[in-house]
Amino acid sequence: MHRRIYPLLMILMIIAGLHPSPIWAQQANGAPPSPPAPALVRATMCEEVKNLAPWNAASVFSISTQKVICYSAFDPVPEKTFIYHSWYRQDRLTTRIKLHLKTPRWATFSRIQLRKADKGPWRVEISDKEGNLIDVLRFSITD
Repeated sequence: MHRRIYPLLMILMIIAGLHPSPIWAQQANGAPPSPPAPALVRATMCEEVKNLAPWNAASVFSISTQKVICYSAFDPVPEKTFIYHSWYRQDRLTTRIKLHLKTPRWATFSRIQLRKADKGPWRVEISDKEGNLIDVLRFSITD
């Protein structure tokens, strides 16, 4: 019985060697597997960042606050990369800010200074380095 099993095992090993696993095939063609994307764990609009955390988060801000901040935190961040905060007022892009992310986790923010003409609806689109949309935060500026 053992004499029959050994040749069968040898044949199976040869067949398995002729059909490499998908992981081995990726390495053989020279394309390294891409790391996972950074994971957004928190995104909010706020008046200030204190002790590395958003303070006074809201969706409506008075023009008297003089500024608005978009805060975003990522965990994990598999490799050093960057994101964009794109600020839109009434569906018109006003500014696009490139923000760097570092491993293993990272929080960052961007801000705008408010003027009287900035009243109305706003949004900030958070996107990755390829331009893929991660999140959209909507808020308004009032008197």
